[in-house]
This record gives sequence, structure tokens and C-alpha cells, in this order.
Amino acid sequence: MDDILVVASTQDELQRIQPWLMHALHSDGLQVALEKVQQQPLRKYLGVKILEYTIQHQFEHSVYTLNDAQKLVGIITWLHPYLGLTTAQLSPLFDLLKGDTDLKSPRTLTPEAHQVLEEVQRAVSARQVHHIDPSIDVTVFITTPDLHLTAIIGQWSDKWSDLLHVLEWVFLPHQLQKTAMALFELIARLIIKC
Repeated sequence: MDDILVVASTQDELQRIQPWLMHALHSDGLQVALEKVQQQPLRKYLGVKILEYTIQHQFEHSVYTLNDAQKLVGIITWLHPYLGLTTAQLSPLFDLLKGDTDLKSPRTLTPEAHQVLEEVQRAVSARQVHHIDPSIDVTVFITTPDLHLTAIIGQWSDKWSDLLHVLEWVFLPHQLQKTAMALFELIARLIIKC
């Protein structure tokens, strides 16, 4: 493990935890690079900027081999619940994984894949995820953009300038196990996933 995220309710609590954590890590023979310890309001963790009230994702890409494509699709799959892009929109990227299974086999981005990457880049730049506010109820909203069921886990408050704070977007899998499913089955799967 080379990255650890420690979160506490207050800065004082975090200050109490830190010496204990450092001692526990050192007693197990693990080293901590003190210059990498971040306690400022802007924190970077696994490609994410953690701000005081929001989380912003960072995204870079280049694809030459199957291994590159797997890494790219993995990152986007991980970001996907925060970007609001459906699995159908990301489909051209999944196509990069088809074919020769040798990790060094060449891959080229199709025009459709380039377009999806541009959409992902726009979403990364424009969208943000909010921290949960424990005083506000969490709600699941189900929508049907482009006839693809989508859920939004969020919080709504008239007190906020941005009334809806999206905590996470939830999508059905790219390939369902059954080819024909009733709408109520799809909604039930989406709710269970939420």
C-alpha cells in the first residue's frame, strides 16, 4: 500500500489519531514519507482533489496497448459514478478491450472512443461531488436519460445555491445477464445497487 487516507470529524480528532497511526505503521516496519503528508484544505489522493466541500477528479489518458486501455477503462469505471455518464455512453471505450488478450497488443482509439474521452474530460472539468451533509436526508432519484435508467444518490436543500448535491451517480451494468427485462426489474436492480 502506498496511499492512506485518514478522515476524522474534526481537525483535533485527526491530530490525536495521527501519532497513533504513525506508531502503528512504524511498529509494523512501514515507512511514512512525512513530506507527502497533506493536512491543508486542498488534498490530492488517488487522482482526486479533496476540497473543503467538494471533490474534483483529475483525468489524463493515452492508449497504445491493451494494458493502457485496461488502465484507462479502469480509471473511467472508477470515476463513472461521479461523472454522470451512462454505461451506454462509455461503450466505445469497452470495445478497446476486445480482441488480442496480450497486454502489449496494440490498441488505437477510434473516433467514437476519442469522442467519449472528450465527454469524460468535460465531465471531469465541469462536475463535482459533494460531501454528505448529515443534517439533510439522502434521497435516490431515478431518471431515464436517453432511455437508460440512471439513479442519483443526492441531497436536496432549498438553503443551498446548488439545490441538488450529487453524492453519486448509479448505473446498471454495461451488459445485463438477461437480454429482455421488464422496466420494474431494471428499476429494482438499480435501487438494490443504490
